[in-house]
Amino acid sequence: MGDEAAEYYDRMLVDAEWGEAFCLTFVRSLDDAALITAFGGDPEKIMQPADLAQVLDTFRYGDEPATLVVATVAAWHVGIEINGDQGARSEVLRRLAAAGDGTALSVVRDINGRSELTYVTGDRTQLVLDSLRPERRSGSAPEVLDALLAGLPFGYRDDVIPEAAALALAERVTGVRLPFDLMEQDLPGVVLTVVPDDLVPEGGQGLAALDHPFVRRMLAAPIPENVPAMVAFRTRLIAEDAGLLGEPAVREILDALAADRPPAPEVRGRLRELHERLTGELQAMNAVQDLAAAAFPGDDPMERFATAYAIRDSDRSLQAVVLRRCARHALRGTAPARPARAPAPTAARRTPGNPGAYDAVAKEFAAWQPEKQRSVTRWLARRAFEVAGLDTLDWARPALEALDKGEPLPFPDRRAVFRLISAAALVTATTGLPLDQLENRLTEQQRADLRERIDRAPMAVITIFNTAHADPAQALADTYTTALETFDGRAEDLLAELRAEFC
Repeated sequence: MGDEAAEYYDRMLVDAEWGEAFCLTFVRSLDDAALITAFGGDPEKIMQPADLAQVLDTFRYGDEPATLVVATVAAWHVGIEINGDQGARSEVLRRLAAAGDGTALSVVRDINGRSELTYVTGDRTQLVLDSLRPERRSGSAPEVLDALLAGLPFGYRDDVIPEAAALALAERVTGVRLPFDLMEQDLPGVVLTVVPDDLVPEGGQGLAALDHPFVRRMLAAPIPENVPAMVAFRTRLIAEDAGLLGEPAVREILDALAADRPPAPEVRGRLRELHERLTGELQAMNAVQDLAAAAFPGDDPMERFATAYAIRDSDRSLQAVVLRRCARHALRGTAPARPARAPAPTAARRTPGNPGAYDAVAKEFAAWQPEKQRSVTRWLARRAFEVAGLDTLDWARPALEALDKGEPLPFPDRRAVFRLISAAALVTATTGLPLDQLENRLTEQQRADLRERIDRAPMAVITIFNTAHADPAQALADTYTTALETFDGRAEDLLAELRAEFC
């Protein structure tokens, strides 16, 4: 027997058009004005739903500002964001807790697969719980809600949407149940000004890595004049951590950045040769990619702070994060953040996922004839299913055959397909066994492969639905960016395959 509250929220999210990407934030003992202010909004500019919708209709999909809708359930205020995640940020939750009775929590799901519950008391994030893998927890007291977790079906257990389990946990914390028709109510809303990131992440306060004299100077003066020095210092951190200081092209880049001058044009080619020589060493290739972004930036100055490489040393990693935040603070207004967004249920869609990834190839794709755009779109969706390991499943084969023929997909709606990619459904489709009968029948590698399939499946499904857009160019844009998510953002790998097939 499953948990009644989780099953209730599962039905609620399946029925809700907003259920693909949302953030619900709970706080008590404050009024609407204090809630809106903590989110970065102006209480004097709160609007009725029709007025807010009219404002948002003036933006193209993907370009809309962050917005907040406000509801009251018993003693709790609930901040509702569709396609938003401000309430999942510690900067916002700590402001909310301070404005209320000291406690705030949120449940978030975004288009890139992030699914978390965050619980804050006072000025500390006590718990961040991964709804897909509840054993993954962080925060200053990751066990703080353990007494309330019993029986909740996280990780698609009992074929329940993970965010439904998170909302059931929120109900246990707050003691209130969200109305089933929450988003059908006449709720006021407001456009937000995004609350800036803390220059130092909450968990980094007081750590020795921030005692470095240069980092201290940048924290004291996060101004545009200091951004070139931030770029140079952070780029050296990446090169050191990746073991690339011995490469001549890397040394030339570091010397040029330290002198605040552009590297010689021929260094770009030598960096490309280094990248090719490192083929197969993914982390080293990512480091070279970040070095190239720092040395040869595009129009967005924040591109110089690219994050493809995962710095291994904890001190270097913290310093790099802080410098990136200082740069964003310094450049605020010149490089606005653009959140990932789920496909809109009604209005014309714009590219979801990583907009910058499509911008890099937009002109090339737009120059193709509609027939080629459609062919590439279908190929991308098939590759997404292949990379996600879905192409061999019984229900997927007819869909891919219909895709190849340009016929309608054989699904009643996308919600029905998301039921087919729950953890329980994928385990059974892959192994022939119910989830609760797996026990120790899989090797560690098989378990790892299965987890990867579960992680990639949602974006693959969104990819195949994106092919149906009436505009071939928009279908290609949407499909490319979501297919890229199944490739873990490895644009070069996906493009190499695409060009080998079509160019």
